[in-house]
Amino acid sequence: MGGINLIRKIGERIKHPSLKEQIAQAIFRLDEQREKLEHMTNKLQQKDKELFHRCIEAQISKDDNRTRVYANECGEVRKIAKIVLTSQISLERVILRLQTIESLGEVLGQVYPVINVVRETKDRITNVIPDVAHELDQVNEMLTDMSLEAGEVEDRQIIPEMAGEEAMKVLKESGAIAEEMMKEKFPEPRLLPTRERNSKVHARVVLEGAGNQGSLEDLIFTYLRENNGKPISISKCARQVGVSVYAVRKAMTRLAEAGRIELEQ
Repeated sequence: MGGINLIRKIGERIKHPSLKEQIAQAIFRLDEQREKLEHMTNKLQQKDKELFHRCIEAQISKDDNRTRVYANECGEVRKIAKIVLTSQISLERVILRLQTIESLGEVLGQVYPVINVVRETKDRITNVIPDVAHELDQVNEMLTDMSLEAGEVEDRQIIPEMAGEEAMKVLKESGAIAEEMMKEKFPEPRLLPTRERNSKVHARVVLEGAGNQGSLEDLIFTYLRENNGKPISISKCARQVGVSVYAVRKAMTRLAEAGRIELEQ
C-alpha cells in the first residue's frame, strides 16, 4: 500500500511542477518578452534618428510642410518608445522580484504585486506589441494559479480589484527611469530657427593641406577655399556637401581648431 502511495506521489510530482519550477518558467518567459521590448526600443531609436535627419533636411530645403510632417512623426515614435521603454524596465523589475522569491523559496505574500505589474504592463502595450501583451497575459495566468496554490489569495477574482500599492510604486519608478533614459536615447530635436538656417560666416583659408583626403572636413575646406573671402551661407554649404547644418558647423569648428581656417561670424 505504501508503495502505491509513493508511486502516486511521484506521478503527481512529474505531472505538476513545483512552485520553484513554475517561478523559473515565469522568469524565462518574462525575460523573452523583455528582450523583444528591448529590440523594439532599439528599432524605434533608429527610426527616430532617420526621421530627425529628414526633418533637418526639410528645414534646410525650407520645405515647411515636410518639416512639420517629419516632426510630427518624430513625436509619435517617441510616444510609442516611452511606452515600450517603461514596459521593458517594469519587466526587469518583475524578473528581479521573482528571482528573489525563487532564491528565498517564499511565495506567500510576494507574488501579488508582480501579478499587478505584469497586468498593467500588458494593458499598456496591447495596442503596441500585441504578441508580447498576449504572452504577458499567459504568464499572469500562471502566476495567479501559482498564487492560489500557495494560498496567497482565495479567489482569482479578487486580484484585479485589490489595490496594489507596491505594484503602483514599481510602475511609477519604472516611468521615472524611462523618462531619464528617453533623454539619453531620444534627445529632443532642436528645430533650426530661421536666423540659424540663413546665417552666414566669413571663412579665410590660412593653411593648405594637413587634412584627411575624402573626409568631411576636407569637403568643407574645399568649399570654403573656392569661396575664399566671401560670406558663406551655412545652409547652402550643407545642401551642396550633402550633410546637415550641424555637421557643417562642427566641421568648420574642427578646421578652425586645426588652424586651417579663420572664422568670423
